[in-house]
Amino acid sequence: KVNILLSGGINESHVVGSGQYPFYIATVYADKKWNHVSALHLGMEVFFSNFLKAYMRYKSIAFPEEGVDPSTDHKRIGLFFGHELFISRLSFVNQLGYYVYSPFDFEGKSYIRTGFKYYFNQKWFAAVNLKSHAAKAEAVEFGLGIRL
Repeated sequence: KVNILLSGGINESHVVGSGQYPFYIATVYADKKWNHVSALHLGMEVFFSNFLKAYMRYKSIAFPEEGVDPSTDHKRIGLFFGHELFISRLSFVNQLGYYVYSPFDFEGKSYIRTGFKYYFNQKWFAAVNLKSHAAKAEAVEFGLGIRL
């Protein structure tokens, strides 16, 4: 099945006092059920992380020797694969992703997502996920999705 998930939330960079900014994620992925409790995911997503704009501006002013251009594109595109474990209407999700487009390197190219999905019916679901880069959490994501 094909899934479309729109997520978002609020996050900030690790710079103290930098402020909180909204972020948005558009995700499209295919899942293939192995059995009644397990499925594999393969997908693509686009991240609109507004805190990166402020972080790049900060880096360009505070550390001019690093040569950060504050007008660098803050969007990122990632590819991921993962596993979903179904427990009635609830499911547990683990995904491993890699940024194929990330003009500004923030915490590396790979990311991990783990979280839960709740299925309202066969078609609609809600998701709560934690996205991190190794041991550094970037954001808690809240989303709504549809299975087509």
